[in-house]
Amino acid sequence: MAVQVSSYSLGQMTDLVTRSFTDGLQTLPMVMKNSGVVITEAMPMNSGDSKRFAERVTTDQYASVRDEGAVADAGAVQYGYEKDAQVYTIAKTVSITKRMRVAGKDRAILDEITNLSEVCPNTQELDLSHRLTFAWSTSYTYKGTSRDLTTGDSVALISTAHTLTGSATTYSNQITGNPAFSKGALETAEKSFVEGSFDNLGVKIDVKPSVLITTDDPNTVNEVRQLLNATADVNSSNSGTSNVYKSKYKHVANARIATDSNGGVDATKAKYWFLASERASDFYLCELETPYVKAPQDGNNGEDFASENWNYLAAATYLISIVTGRWIRGSKGDGS
Repeated sequence: MAVQVSSYSLGQMTDLVTRSFTDGLQTLPMVMKNSGVVITEAMPMNSGDSKRFAERVTTDQYASVRDEGAVADAGAVQYGYEKDAQVYTIAKTVSITKRMRVAGKDRAILDEITNLSEVCPNTQELDLSHRLTFAWSTSYTYKGTSRDLTTGDSVALISTAHTLTGSATTYSNQITGNPAFSKGALETAEKSFVEGSFDNLGVKIDVKPSVLITTDDPNTVNEVRQLLNATADVNSSNSGTSNVYKSKYKHVANARIATDSNGGVDATKAKYWFLASERASDFYLCELETPYVKAPQDGNNGEDFASENWNYLAAATYLISIVTGRWIRGSKGDGS
């Protein structure tokens, strides 16, 4: 006969919670974190609670002409944008109550344990996804706390007025017309990378997009899959004509993009889509404390004397920062 979870001792319950938490971290699908555009780094302990991110220094891509006997011109050196970010902690506690244990509420206990295992990874995923959800905004509020979304040039991630530090040239990373996803719209985004990618001296650079990021809107997801997986030219009935888009991009369908600030459904964002470069990305997730669980033990007040509850805590401390908008193009998909 199987042992009921509700009959577990404190030590057995703690072991179950710890194992469940560890398994959750290893098995939960981290769609945004593993999309290829998020750079995950560890912050060493005792290194402070903030970090500065900076673009790499720009130098002349091309040499000047030196006349006979003349001194070679010194190359231009241009520093890029910087962005400071500070860590914050996310946390949640759950209580295995005395009544749960004595009344045999096994299902309720397992639900609490499962929720604790998933809450930190889910919150990180929502946090990362909201950098795209609110990509046209400079900030948003999550559970009463303001999130700064500006890039190093003090504008939103997706903007028609991004600037450079060493040139009067500006660039837009909003896909012209905010079109819904289609072959033509994708070509518009690709053209934006070709004609609108510059270093900080205003000289054209080659930025290759590699990832298509969409919401989980069925129509958009199906349009992307049809385009990327077609065995013939998508505009031709000739089965002998190759599809140049076949497997060209990795497709990331993110269910958390079309949400409000607290993770509820926001249908107005259902058609959002983005084309991004993994190689050029400067979208950082830095973890000072990776998700961890704290469990009650004898003497640490984890078992509340007055209520007889067993209290468990899950928490993580990290920061998110995006330095520039060079690596991404975005569309709201509504034709605005």
